[in-house]
Amino acid sequence: DGDGICDLFEITGCQDENACNYESMATDSGDCYELDECGECGGDGPDEGFDCDGNCLTGEKLTLNDSWGDGWNGNVLTINGIDYTMDDGSYVTACVDVLECNTVSWSNGLFAWATSWVLGDSLAYGSDGELSAEVFGDGCVTACTDQNATNANLDADIIDNSLCEYDLVQGCTDEI
Repeated sequence: DGDGICDLFEITGCQDENACNYESMATDSGDCYELDECGECGGDGPDEGFDCDGNCLTGEKLTLNDSWGDGWNGNVLTINGIDYTMDDGSYVTACVDVLECNTVSWSNGLFAWATSWVLGDSLAYGSDGELSAEVFGDGCVTACTDQNATNANLDADIIDNSLCEYDLVQGCTDEI
């Protein structure tokens, strides 16, 4: 290549002394890299929404797993109206804004038995298409939703009709 060194003895490497991958013995110029914001030579920095340690900048970390490594095959997890899935691979992470009261649902695709997920430190989780809860959070309202009850709350997040209270009706209530 005209540099006076036999090609057999060439050493390819970065020749920029300011680069994080500088190779002092290089005789042929190779790729040079800078440190990213996480200190990784030639890295891309943290994933969007995450810090350099893999923590969410806001919200809770959601991890989707697939035991076969081929993605979720059409299975979809929905949290607060936002869909999460994985097209391929064995895991993916995202940051989820957790509300005072959260709704969770699952839409089956193929091979749900190969899927699992966890939100935060087990705030909610599931596997095989099953959910730990459809609603969770400290701000969720648990109430009676029977319209005939005196304490009905039709806006309840969690239905528990064992909490229903009814007016005492005296006498026969059969239609004549």
